[in-house]
Amino acid sequence: MAISNPHFNKVSKDYDRGRVSEDTWFWAGEAERLAHLDMGSLVVDMGCGTGNYGLGIQARAGANVVGFDPSVEMLRQLREKTLNFPAVQSVAEHIPFRGDVFDLVYAAQVWHHVVNKEKAARECCRVLKRGGASIAHTISHAQLDSKVVFKFFPEIKQSQLDVYPSDEAFQTYFKDAGFRLTEVYPYNVERYQSSDELIEIAEKKLWSMFRPITQTGLDRGVAELRQWKRDHGDEPIRNDETITLFVGRK
Repeated sequence: MAISNPHFNKVSKDYDRGRVSEDTWFWAGEAERLAHLDMGSLVVDMGCGTGNYGLGIQARAGANVVGFDPSVEMLRQLREKTLNFPAVQSVAEHIPFRGDVFDLVYAAQVWHHVVNKEKAARECCRVLKRGGASIAHTISHAQLDSKVVFKFFPEIKQSQLDVYPSDEAFQTYFKDAGFRLTEVYPYNVERYQSSDELIEIAEKKLWSMFRPITQTGLDRGVAELRQWKRDHGDEPIRNDETITLFVGRK
C-alpha cells in the first residue's frame, strides 16, 4: 500500500469530489448483512482514506470502526470530517492492531494497491475473531472489461487488469492465509455521472487508475467527453458501479 502514498497525498484535498457518486450507504448495508454486524461489532477499515466507507458502516450498522491508511494527508482529511473515527498511519502488511479482536476487516478499492497481498491476507486473518469476515470491495476482471470509463480512456484498461487481483487470486490469498470459507458476490449498481464530473476526475487523477495515463491519452479522452457534452447536453453518462465483494470467513 505504501507505493500509493505520493499519489494519495497529492489528491487528498479533492479526493472526495471523485467519490460523490458512490453509494456508500448501500455498501455499508451489504457489509452489515454479510458480516452480521450490530452495535457491538468491531470493524477495521483497511486503507480507510478519508473515511467514506468506514463512516458509512458506523452510521448504518452502529458498529465501532477504526481504520488505518498509509497516506498522512488522507488521514488529515478524515480528521477534518470527524474525531469519532480513530485512524492511524500504517499499511495492510502490518495491521496495527492486536489479534482475534475484530468482527470485520473492510477494504474498499484497496487490494490493488497492496504490495504483498499474501502477507496482507494473513494480517486480515490474524486480527479477526473466529467467525469474523474480511470483505474486499473490488472490481473483477470481467467487470473491468466492461467499464464505460475505458471507452473514453482505453489506454489505462490493461494497467488496471494488471493490478486488480482476479477472483482466483483472492481465493488463493485468503485460503492460504487461513480463512475457512470464501464467497464471491458480484454487483451492478446503476449509476450516472455527468461528463464534467468525469473530466474533473480524469484531469485531477482523482481515481488512481489515471496515474499511468499519458498526456496524449488523457487529452484524447477529455476531448471525447467534451464532444459527448456538445452532442448530448446535460444528459449524464451511465457508468454503473460494477463491484465484487470477495468475502473470507475465519
